[in-house]
Amino acid sequence: MLLSTPLPAISLLQLVSENRDQRALRLWLTAGLQIPEVVSLHGDANYLLNNMIAKYTLAEDAYRISVQALQAFQDHGVDLRQTYTRSRFYGKGSGFMYEHAVPAQVLRQALLAGRATESSVAAVLRSAGPVAVLLREENQHLRAAGLNAKMPDGWVLGDDPLARYNAVGIALSDQVLRVKGAICR
Repeated sequence: MLLSTPLPAISLLQLVSENRDQRALRLWLTAGLQIPEVVSLHGDANYLLNNMIAKYTLAEDAYRISVQALQAFQDHGVDLRQTYTRSRFYGKGSGFMYEHAVPAQVLRQALLAGRATESSVAAVLRSAGPVAVLLREENQHLRAAGLNAKMPDGWVLGDDPLARYNAVGIALSDQVLRVKGAICR
């Protein structure tokens, strides 16, 4: 059952505050970036860094919902008062996608470009923005614009993390999908 009035929005501060899983992943990244072979991307480090960065953002407790995905949730009777397992709306058979506001490879490049201290790694990860629940069709707009794995031209770390979505007309609602359980990647 859906609420007839919107739930109070979770503040952006709540969305970016680090939970225990995120802390573990941040510490893993910080330690890994102290290893010269990792920084030189040996031993599949490129994949591992991207994966841990993506898992860091996906470990959030709530994902923003695009306006179109919110309509689809409402059409399917999804009760946003509940907390769902991350796998509930994930997978190729789902009409939804979990999309990182700032792609993991953009964050990886920033991490590799700087000195990996606890504070610098935390600052880069905080700039990631939220995970968004999009319709698969919305994700195709990002691909068509060449923004599936990069930010718009001229964007720099610290700029609006939603710039890719804004560039292709994807609007995020003030509603969130509360999630728990295993991180889907």
